[in-house]
Parts: sequence; C-alpha cells; structure tokens
Amino acid sequence: MTKTAENSADFGNIEAENDDATAKTTLPKVLNYDEIDRLLLAVSDIEDLLSVRLMLFAGLRVSEVADLLVKDIDTERIAVFVRQGKWAKDRWTPCDVHTVSLAKCYAGLTKWDGDHHLISSSTRTIQRHVEEIYKRAGIIWGPTCHTLRHTCATWQLDRGVSLEVVRENMGHEDVSTTQIYLHLNIRQRSRTYREATRFL
Repeated sequence: MTKTAENSADFGNIEAENDDATAKTTLPKVLNYDEIDRLLLAVSDIEDLLSVRLMLFAGLRVSEVADLLVKDIDTERIAVFVRQGKWAKDRWTPCDVHTVSLAKCYAGLTKWDGDHHLISSSTRTIQRHVEEIYKRAGIIWGPTCHTLRHTCATWQLDRGVSLEVVRENMGHEDVSTTQIYLHLNIRQRSRTYREATRFL
C-alpha cells in the first residue's frame, strides 16, 4: 500500500531529522515529566496519540512512524520493527506495552491487514498535528516531533540503559551521536543535583 503524494512532496517543508553528531552545534532540548503529561492529555485523536507515543517511547523518527505497517508491531517482543530507516537499515526497537497494545487494538478495530500503514497521515501531517498538540498543551518553547525522540534517548540513559543498547534502539550509525544524549543527561543530572543541594 502506498502513501499519499503529500508524503514525498516538497521536502523543504519537512522537519529535519538529522542525527549526525557532526551537524549538531548545541545539545538537544527534551521534555520534562510535566510537559509529557500535558502533551499526552492534549491529544484527542487516536492516530495522533499513537504517533506521539511511538516517537516518545520507541524513539522513532517521524518518517519511520509514517512508514510503519501494522505487521511491524510485535506484541510478543513488545517491540517495533523499523523497515529501511535512516541509512536504509532495518532495526527492532523496544516499546512500552501500552503503546503496543494501543496499536494492536486500533488495527483490530479498523480491521486493517498486516501490510496496511498503521498511521494514515503523511510525515508532514503528523508534524503539523504534533505542533498543534504542543500549542494546546501550552508547550511553546519550540519543541518538534524530533524532540520526542531526543526525550526517549535521554530517558533510556537516565534509566541506566547502556550507551551501545541506546545506539541500537535509536538506530544511530555511530555511537558518537548517542553520546550527545549522554552529555545532555549529565547536564540535567548536575542541574538537579545543584538544586537539591543548594542549602548544604
């Protein structure tokens, strides 16, 4: 099944998904827990909720969400199969059980077969919807779809997942890209430590 022409037209308007460490000049920004709660509560459409959760909890790029097929959701592995992601590489990435269950229930309700796209929206449409959700949630400092992916990588490191495993989960070509999130994680931990110990 093919996507609409909107998915491939006018790439100049599509959000950059550059994971190349050499292209980054500043550390990426991530959402805090309060912002995540507000974001999820601001979602009113099931496809939008799936898109957000797949980027936030599985670390998928927005284009990978748009390309996802129903059969790519594995309830036994509790994981998502990314076909021909960046650098034309396939990968498995773990996901939370709630997102996997939601995806399977949604596919079941729509009676879509395994080769049907899970999300009917194009990449640009997903990006536009996420921007609208951020506004409804009052998160106006400029986060994008890729901010959800940044947040996913940082959370994994914060929970003690090894750098190499995070690299594989995120589909990074080089571990130096993943190390950016390690630096971000350390910066956040240092700020939290200073705030907690300012009276000591």
